[in-house]
Amino acid sequence: MSFYANLHLHSTHSDGKYTPAQLARIAYDEGYRAAALTDHDTVTGNREFMAACAALGMESIFGVEFTAPCPSLKTPDGQDEFFHLTAYHFDPEYPEMKEYLRGMALRETDQTRILFERGLREGLLCDMTWDEVLEFNQGIAWLCNEHVFRLMLAKGLATELDYFPFFHSVFGDRRGEVPPAYPFKEASEIIRLVHDAGGIIFVAHPHNQLQHIDALVEMSIDGMEVWHPDLTEEEKAEAEKIALRKGICLSGGSDHSGLCGGEYSAYENPQSCPFWLEPTSVGTTKAHFDAIREAFPAL
Repeated sequence: MSFYANLHLHSTHSDGKYTPAQLARIAYDEGYRAAALTDHDTVTGNREFMAACAALGMESIFGVEFTAPCPSLKTPDGQDEFFHLTAYHFDPEYPEMKEYLRGMALRETDQTRILFERGLREGLLCDMTWDEVLEFNQGIAWLCNEHVFRLMLAKGLATELDYFPFFHSVFGDRRGEVPPAYPFKEASEIIRLVHDAGGIIFVAHPHNQLQHIDALVEMSIDGMEVWHPDLTEEEKAEAEKIALRKGICLSGGSDHSGLCGGEYSAYENPQSCPFWLEPTSVGTTKAHFDAIREAFPAL
């Protein structure tokens, strides 16, 4: 199956590899004719992305991907469930939304700065300053390990093949050692906030989470990602059945995989890496993209 729209993409404004304009071109050249930029907890790349899509004659939808804990729902081992939620077409200037996005940028950037400075002290990083990271990433509010690594590449301190050793030694699981400066909202609150801001919201890549869709529908979720590389073929089939039965919209996207994911450069043989995808093999069909438009005319 070849898909029309890619509604889950990340740019350099969060943890993606390409600028918003570059990403739009790559998605178009791959064969997509509609797309949404869903950077993590930030919307600063959307204007550039949507302008680039328009110049290419490609449809676009304003978007973001939120991370949301859900203490009322549990994982199979009894832990609080976490959901990723892709939100579309909301007003980022809605006061409560604007404040939350500001807090999310503060949360990520503060953790990154603390781990960056620890990396310098431990000798895991060298020949860089935090001011250089900020200068190199002007216009980006949400700063993570990717922004540090891009500076390393620019200064000749690393090659693309060095990314995973860098990530796991300096950042990776060590983020859990840094208390967050700003809390995540719970899933029900994110769903409410997106609706209050005039948008719609989907549960993203519900791998091992399909048992919770009923509860999310009760929270007024609008749709679900079905065609995403994290889902097994069995999960995709089951997710499609559940979404159709519940009367919610269906979507999909490539996330960090495939050509748009930009991860191939970290592997000597891209086709053997875990992020390999055949072009336009995940995403949203034209029929389901049109159904989203029809269900939410403001889009």
